[in-house]
Amino acid sequence: MRQKFADFPNWKRVVEKKYINKYFDTPDFKGNISLLTAVKVKEKIVRIINGKEIVVFNDNFKWLELYPEDNKNLAVMVGINDKDEIFDCFIDIAQNTGITEAGIPYIDDLYLDIIINSLGELKLVDEDELKEALDSNDITKEQYDLAYKVANETIKKLDGKFEKLKGFSIKYFNLLKEENTIKDK
Repeated sequence: MRQKFADFPNWKRVVEKKYINKYFDTPDFKGNISLLTAVKVKEKIVRIINGKEIVVFNDNFKWLELYPEDNKNLAVMVGINDKDEIFDCFIDIAQNTGITEAGIPYIDDLYLDIIINSLGELKLVDEDELKEALDSNDITKEQYDLAYKVANETIKKLDGKFEKLKGFSIKYFNLLKEENTIKDK
C-alpha cells in the first residue's frame, strides 16, 4: 500500500509551490485542511471534458485537501484554477488517514478514486490499479472490498450535491488563502 502526503514532497511537475495546513473544529467540519499552490509548473495539462478543453494543471493552480476526522477512509482534493474557480473534485479512497510528526496529513491509499468534474458528473476511476494491487498482494481482499464499499457509499452521498460541495470548499479555501496571505507578509 502506498502513502500519499498532502504537501506532495516529490512532485516533479512543480518548480515552486506553497503549502499550508490547518486543523478546523467547526460545526460543519472537523479535521485537517491543506492548501497546496503550484506557484510555477514545468508545463500545463489540459483534459477534454464533454468536448471542451479544461486546463487542470498550470501556474498558480491550487488544491484544497480535506481530511475529515469522522471518516478516516477518504480524503477530498478540490482543484482550483488560477482564477480561484473550482474545476474538479478528486476523492481518494483510503485504508486510513493520519498526520506525520511534522503535521502533514497523509493517506494509506487504496488506489480507487472518485472524480467529480465541473459539470457535477461522478466517475469511479483506477479500478484497474485496485485490482492490480490485490493481484500483487499489495492489499488484502478485505481492503479491496473496503475500497468499493467506501466508494459506493461516497458516490451515493455526493450524487447531485456538487454545488453544495463547491460552496463548502470555497468557504475553507478563502479561510486558508487569507491565512496564507497573512503569513506571506
